[in-house]
This record gives sequence, C-alpha cells and structure tokens, in this order.
Amino acid sequence: MLATSGMRHLAPFAQQAINDNYIRPSKRVFDNSKVSDHFAIIPTTQAPSGLSEAEQKLYDLVVRRFMAVFFPSAEYQVTTRISKVEQHSFKTEGKVLVKPGWLAIYGKEAANEVEDAKEGDKGQPLVAVQPGEQPRTHHADVKGLKTKPPARYSEATLLGAMESAGKQIDDDELREAMQEKGLGTPATRAAIIEGLLTEKYMLREGRELIPTAKAFQLMTLLRGLEVEELCRADLTGEWEFKLSQMEKGQLSREAFMQQIQAMTEKLVKKAKEYDRDTIPGDYATLATPCPNCGGVVRENYRRYACTGANGASEGCGFSFTKSPAGRTFETAEAEQLLRERRIGPLEGFRSKAGWPFVAEVAIVHDEEAGNYKLEFDFGDDKDSEDTGEIVDFSAQQSLGNCPKCGAPVFEHGANYVCSKAVPTQQQPTPSCDFKSGQIILQQPIEREQMSKLLQTGKTDLLEKFVSNRTRRNFKAFLVWDGAAGTVNFEFEQRDGKYPARKTTGAAAAKTTRAAAVKKPRTVSATLQPSADLAAVIGNEPTSRPDVIKKLWDYIKTNGLQDAKDKRVINADAKLKPVFGKDQVNMFELAGIVGKHVS
Repeated sequence: MLATSGMRHLAPFAQQAINDNYIRPSKRVFDNSKVSDHFAIIPTTQAPSGLSEAEQKLYDLVVRRFMAVFFPSAEYQVTTRISKVEQHSFKTEGKVLVKPGWLAIYGKEAANEVEDAKEGDKGQPLVAVQPGEQPRTHHADVKGLKTKPPARYSEATLLGAMESAGKQIDDDELREAMQEKGLGTPATRAAIIEGLLTEKYMLREGRELIPTAKAFQLMTLLRGLEVEELCRADLTGEWEFKLSQMEKGQLSREAFMQQIQAMTEKLVKKAKEYDRDTIPGDYATLATPCPNCGGVVRENYRRYACTGANGASEGCGFSFTKSPAGRTFETAEAEQLLRERRIGPLEGFRSKAGWPFVAEVAIVHDEEAGNYKLEFDFGDDKDSEDTGEIVDFSAQQSLGNCPKCGAPVFEHGANYVCSKAVPTQQQPTPSCDFKSGQIILQQPIEREQMSKLLQTGKTDLLEKFVSNRTRRNFKAFLVWDGAAGTVNFEFEQRDGKYPARKTTGAAAAKTTRAAAVKKPRTVSATLQPSADLAAVIGNEPTSRPDVIKKLWDYIKTNGLQDAKDKRVINADAKLKPVFGKDQVNMFELAGIVGKHVS
C-alpha cells in the first residue's frame, strides 16, 4: 500500500520489517489492558489521498512512529577517556551510532550521525589514541560557563510529568507502587492545566508555564496547616489508583469514602485553628524598624507587618503585602525596601490583565490614613521638567554625549537622560528631550550598553526582551535612529535555513511588478480636528500620532498631570470641552482623539 501512495519513501522500511521478522506480538506494542478512554490508532489498507501539505506532514509522522516501534534498538559505541595533566583528571566522552535500528526511519545513518556534533557533546567522535601514546597539547581554551536551572514546564512536558508522576519520587517502594498511576487521566489532564491557568496559579508565557505568587502562597498555607499530603504529587495518583481498584471490585466504596471523610475532617479542623495572618511558618524578622512607630517588623503568611516595640503585639497597623502585582519579595528585598523606603526598578510584576511590567516600589506616607503604605513608582515623577526640581549630576560620570545635542548623558531615576533634558544649576530650563529607559520590555540596559549606544550608535545583541503582544522572548540590538530621533530595535540578520524556493516565470514577473509599485507606508496628515480640539492644538490638518503628541505637549507644558497619579490628567478650560469631564486617564486619550478628528 505504501509503495503506491505518497508515502512510497517509507515502503523500503516496511518491507525490511517484514523480511527481517520485526513484527511480533509483544505487549510493548500490543496491550489491550492499557486501552481505557479510546482505542489506539489502527492502520488500514486505505491509501491517503487529497491531503494538504500540513496533513501530509502529520500523516508522515504518524506512519514513521508506528513503524519505528517494531524496529530494533539503536546501538551506539560509547567511549569515555580520562586524560591526566599532572594531578588533574579530565573526562572526555564520545558517542557514535553503530547500528541505526529504529532511527533509520528518521533518516539517521551510522556514517552521518556525528556530522552536526559540537565540541563537548557526547555525540562527537574522539581522536584515536594508541595504548601508551603520550598525546600533546597544542592549545587550551578557558571557557567561563554557567550551570543552567532545569527548563520550565511547557504544556507538553507537564502533561508527560502528570502521566508519569511516580518516576520522580525518591522513595523506591512508593515509586514502584506508583507505576500504574498518574495525575488525572488522559481525558482530564489538559483540563486540569487549563483550570490552573484560569485560576491564576500559572501563567502561559510563550511555550512556558510560569507558577505565580498565588501558587507559592497556597503551598505555604498547606505546609503551615500541616496538611502536606495535599502537596504530594502522588496523592491524586493514589486516589486514581483506588478508583481503578473500585472499578475492578478490589476495593469497596465505603472504605474509600471513609478515608476521604477522615482527611476532609482533618483539613477543616486545621483551617479553623488559624486566621489568614496567623498561619504557622518559618518567617523572617526584619532588622529595620517600623517607619511609623519604630516597632519590630515581622513576616507573616501574607504580609510584612509591625508587631510593636516588643515584637508580640498588634503593632501600629503598618504593613505591606509580600506579593504586590504577583511578584513576591525576597527577604533581602523587603529589608532594603524598608530601610531605603524605595527599591527597583524590579522586573516580574504583572497587571490584572496578565501583562508584565517593570517599576520601582516605594514606601510613602499616606496623609489620610496617618500611616505608611506601598506604592508603585513608574518613573513619571522623575520628570523634573514637570516638577522644576534642580538635578545635580556632579557626583556622576557621564556615559557619553547626547546624540541629539551633544551634552553629557547621565543616569536619572529609571532612565538615562541628557543633562539638558532636566533642570540643572547650569541650565534651569530644559532644551533637549533625549531619554531612554534603563529597562526596556523587561531587558535591563546596563551602563556599558548605553555608553556603547551613545558612542557607536548601536548596542550589543541583547537577548532578554519580552514582547508585550506575544509575551515571548526576542533578541535585538538597540540603535539610534537619527531620522526619527529615537532609540529603536534592529534585529539580527539570519541566513535562511533552506534555499529560496524557485518560482515560475509568470509568478516571478508578478512579484517583480508588485515590488516595483509598492511604496513605503506614510502617515497621512489629512485629519481635521474639531473646533474644541483645534482650540488646543491648532486648526491645521494633521495625523493621529501628531494629535496625541501635541496634546501631551500641551498637558505637560501646563502641568495638567495629577500630582498623586501622573496617569490622570486634569482638564483645564480648553481641555474640558474635549474630554467632556474634569479628569481622564491617559489610556482614554486615543479614544477621545478619535471622536474629535475626521
């Protein structure tokens, strides 16, 4: 059947399996006892037809996998060599495919297996050395390498871990007992993961699943209540196993429910013994005293809270959460925050919509409450051109010259700024607007990189940017765009993995014609502002980006940002007809502009 279908390239392997008697009844391949929710894939003699390219690729994978299970194991020649240099021993490992076995179906051949092996891989061949031969060292390279933490779970790897939950258990007897169990069933595991995502115990970031502060807090709660059986990965597996025993008549329903009832009674009793802030645990006591009363600040289940001068009372009421915006403070960070009243910029915060953001955190005095509170600082109050506060750069070393005006550039708040972009003793009135963040899309921009950008117009390749749209990591250079007057991204050029696909003469001609008439996209300045908006920005035809820019220029020039929250804009006599109310949030501007241009 394969020989006369689109899978004819696999026909020789099917013939080999028949000729060499690879197809034998084996429980490794055929095991009816493992059939639960649905039957396995059953091949037929019907040749596929009319498949799309994607369907053809998928079918190819299924056929290869089905055939591979009948083939023998692959065989490697593994060599371990110990080289001694004075009193030091160095281990080198080599691994070469001798018999491809089932790997042959996937295109592996003994002669070509190590072609792509890199230096240091076990897959590299070792240079032959005769017994007694003294090898000579031609050169030696010192490489500064770092160990990497285990990769985060993806949905696929987590599903696999749930299926084989017992394999990572250290206890031999328990691991043996867990061989027939798993977390959930094949039909429910994906739904369990979606439930954890919905309840915000995990976040999906690209392919990775990231545990949240809520998840860690739950684990702290369960351990504090001394109900750690709920933390065990094998508990659900045990329940599934007992349900399977009930299905087979090996365990009575009454016995199982008695166990569940006893556990439930224990959980409820433990939960009633504590309120939310008295959960027992190994909590820290901070060295820095309470900013409000000078009392002792201690960690509890949810917060860092003042406990009075003796450390054992209710305290003055000062406290701050351990996990603002989904990011948990380390003890050292909480200590620094309390000592300096400010920390950051810190990464890892997330908005209510799940978007990551970077911010400083400050402890500020709340006049209404008469105490101190935690507050995010997004760097807006660093804009000294708004406050008029004189900035002193005399203690700093310049990173380089401003690409706009040539003045020195320094660190200021959460940004790198031109010395002429903020009020200074030498120039109280700012005349430049160059500013670039110290963290851009979660990528820290070190001083060395900013200095390189100012000197050469381009940083090194930076690898930790995170897209706000896709939430995936990406790599890019930061470059100075003189035409736009901004710092922009430049992406590294990659050689194509495959050669360009040839096109027919007609298609090539069509592409050429299309390319010839395609013009760069420009922003049209044909929008007419309404009478109310024209009173603020002028009556000339303009574009939407220019409208936003002119509005912000007007807002900043007239100091209309709210003193307590820079994201709130107070309307003056000219802006009130545009806004239609006394205050708006900065995120409303785009919608308001849309109503006043045509």
